[in-house]
Amino acid sequence: MKTEKVTAHIVNWLKEYATNAKMEGFVVGVSGGIDSATTSTLCAMTGMRTLCVEMPIHQAPSQVTRAQEHIEQLKKRFANVSDVKVDLTPVFEE
Repeated sequence: MKTEKVTAHIVNWLKEYATNAKMEGFVVGVSGGIDSATTSTLCAMTGMRTLCVEMPIHQAPSQVTRAQEHIEQLKKRFANVSDVKVDLTPVFEE
């Protein structure tokens, strides 16, 4: 597989889609899993603003740690990445 070529294609598609939709960037829920890690990385690679949102609900500590580590790594690599944490456990409990 031509990983670099496929990655470039997806990043360009995301950027073109966002531009055509008159969006300034992306909001991605980061769970600690591979899907959200891949999506948030590809969005960050566009150079457009990327907000990573962590929304734990009774989540296993290892998943929370993975999500936080991934977000921190993205913020170090890409100046366009920011994050916010919204603990949804109280809402879920209600």
